Amino acid sequence: MADALRKLLLAGLGTLDLTEEKVKAVFEDLVKRGEMNEKDAREVVSSWKDRASEQRQKVQLLVDESVQKGLKTLGYVKLSDYEALAARVAELERKLAPPVEQPGPPADAAEPPAS
Repeated sequence: MADALRKLLLAGLGTLDLTEEKVKAVFEDLVKRGEMNEKDAREVVSSWKDRASEQRQKVQLLVDESVQKGLKTLGYVKLSDYEALAARVAELERKLAPPVEQPGPPADAAEPPAS
């Protein structure tokens, strides 16, 4: 599901990039025909790019929130939450594990009694 949404978002962003090229071409054509001066055309294109960038960020946030909500509904947890819980369990297991005896010298290796 997340992969499909990601592909859809990337397709939409690609469309915005394609549209940006078309907007530039339209205003370049207007400048060439003398219907708009170059400074005004640059300002309009720059303004459009800024608004498109803002919209792109808003869409990205909405998609991220929707994906997170969907994953949470399905019972998935964030990787960072899982890793924190795994570390906590490992620490508790370490604390609860019986102490490991340190091996000493073998019993038959003891020194013989002095006579």
